[in-house]
Amino acid sequence: MANTEVPEGVNRWRTKQGVTVVRVHYTADPAKRTAAWKEEQKRGMSEAMWEREMEVNFRIMLGKAWFPEFRYEFHVAKENLKPFGGKPVIRGWDYGLTPCTVFAQYGPKGELVVLGEVQSVDCGITAHAKVVEAESAAYAGHSFIDVGDPAGRQRAQSDESTCVDILRERFGIYVQDGPVSAVRRWEAVRQRLTTVTETGGPMLLVDPRCQWLIGGFTGGYRRHKVGERYLEEPEKNEYSHTQDALGYICASGAGTRRRWEDTEIPRAGRM
Repeated sequence: MANTEVPEGVNRWRTKQGVTVVRVHYTADPAKRTAAWKEEQKRGMSEAMWEREMEVNFRIMLGKAWFPEFRYEFHVAKENLKPFGGKPVIRGWDYGLTPCTVFAQYGPKGELVVLGEVQSVDCGITAHAKVVEAESAAYAGHSFIDVGDPAGRQRAQSDESTCVDILRERFGIYVQDGPVSAVRRWEAVRQRLTTVTETGGPMLLVDPRCQWLIGGFTGGYRRHKVGERYLEEPEKNEYSHTQDALGYICASGAGTRRRWEDTEIPRAGRM
């Protein structure tokens, strides 16, 4: 019988879809458990960078976070979240070569609960949508409301198709356009980060498994710095995509009763 004991430095868990995920920490290698090795490797790295990169500690801020209002202990759930029964799941979409989709729901107190994320790298919309389709199976019985980047209607030079066309025609997903204004999206996220429910809970609560989104909130998504000067805009980097996808959800009103009933666009692309 195979040895199922998990060795030191290795964390293993199963996703909702039954996929086994393994995270290997540097201490899995016995040679890297000494103080001397750690001291040598930390040369040239700040304490914050070491904590983020080597200890996978997203409570540590890097740079000037674009959303300094975010508080890990308050806005990240203490345990994995489950979807609310009878409520639609809202999917926020960002496109490009690093497409991203964020899954969220509105809770009974008006709070926005982020349940999951899919971040693809060097990937087209068709391949990304297949992954989203598989992840969406975890929300069986729920309808979906989709909102995304208006740029998804721009036609490709190769075949004149758009991301919105591909999602609708190949996957039955009808994506509403989110706000073009980045400022509007940022302020919508900030409003949720700085307000509380009637019982004092967060108006934006993130599942602890959403590592891209949490990484962005804790400084990965940060003010753009040129020389010694910080600009009044965020740096476009690998954390931008999940933040944009969330911003489309927050600023669009998608999933609220007013927006959901008034729109003429089919509100649910079922999987």
